[in-house]
Amino acid sequence: MRKSILKRTNDRLYADFKQAAGLLDDDNLIWSNDFDNIRKDLARYISAKATLGAGNNPHLIQIVQTLIADENDITI
Repeated sequence: MRKSILKRTNDRLYADFKQAAGLLDDDNLIWSNDFDNIRKDLARYISAKATLGAGNNPHLIQIVQTLIADENDITI
């Protein structure tokens, strides 16, 4: 049971990391000039760390969650 919960958590975080990397890599989105200078490298870094799932640093997980929060907001 515990392994299946951990697997679901890791799968969800993997998807979140890939989504955040995709947002950062999207040239159609508008970013501030300062952030635009690092976003492609940050996208590659986040994508590379996706396989670690829950083993990632909690601060990096929070950055990913913050990046995708607006994208996943379904409130009307």
